[in-house]
Amino acid sequence: MLSRQYAKLCDRRDFDDPALLDAIRELVPERDPLAHIERKVWEFGIVMLFLADVGVLNGRVRALSVGAGNERILFWLANRVGEIVAADTYGEGEFSGAEAEASMLTDPRAHAPFPYREERLTVARMDARELRFPDASFDVVLTISAIEHFGTRREIAAAAAEIGRVLKPGGYAVIVTDCFAALSPVDTLPIWFLARLLTGGRRSRLATLRRRSALAQVFTAAELRSAIVEPSGLRMLQPLETGVSVETYDKERLLIRRGRSAFTSACMVLSKP
Repeated sequence: MLSRQYAKLCDRRDFDDPALLDAIRELVPERDPLAHIERKVWEFGIVMLFLADVGVLNGRVRALSVGAGNERILFWLANRVGEIVAADTYGEGEFSGAEAEASMLTDPRAHAPFPYREERLTVARMDARELRFPDASFDVVLTISAIEHFGTRREIAAAAAEIGRVLKPGGYAVIVTDCFAALSPVDTLPIWFLARLLTGGRRSRLATLRRRSALAQVFTAAELRSAIVEPSGLRMLQPLETGVSVETYDKERLLIRRGRSAFTSACMVLSKP
């Protein structure tokens, strides 16, 4: 049984949890987590707590991070698992100049914020929609703030299916992405697409039947299930809690407002039957 609720939206009250604060301090010691309350460190902390809770930080398991970039959690994991494979389109795509530089392929040590077991980190250029690994290759698969960037809903579903395919039976997956905490009807796809048609494209220029313009990469809770969970073939270990506290709305680094809508990070924890 899990010790806390992991399948949830990022919430200000989570930063009252001493265990989460300790995890964040361990990964980002140069920052006081209460002075820098933000959803990115929440994402790392919640993943770290879950992996510890299910007992996979034992120096033996094989883990995969999809859309891994150069995030410091890779180096943290290299000190705690048997192998961590970082897969991303390094040197290609919209993040090639920052989070997914080609230099990760040749010199990952240059990106490390602290010493790590270099022999336990493998970096590979790979498309998330077609992972070049045999079925059931990994005990743990992670994707943190990445799956929303993998393309259309169909392409995201393909990436989710790949995560499920390469995970071993009994293994664990953690998927962190963006989810609406509040979605105004005027920000829904049909309304945006209608506005584009009625104004000859002057409004909602980027809205199509497949795209919500600026909010295209944010999921509703229902879309998380239909576009990610169901295609993956995995089982959610906990139902997703989608409510956030009033205090969360006062923290702009936790909750992003777009028009009348707002979104934040959501964590889903899953296993393979």
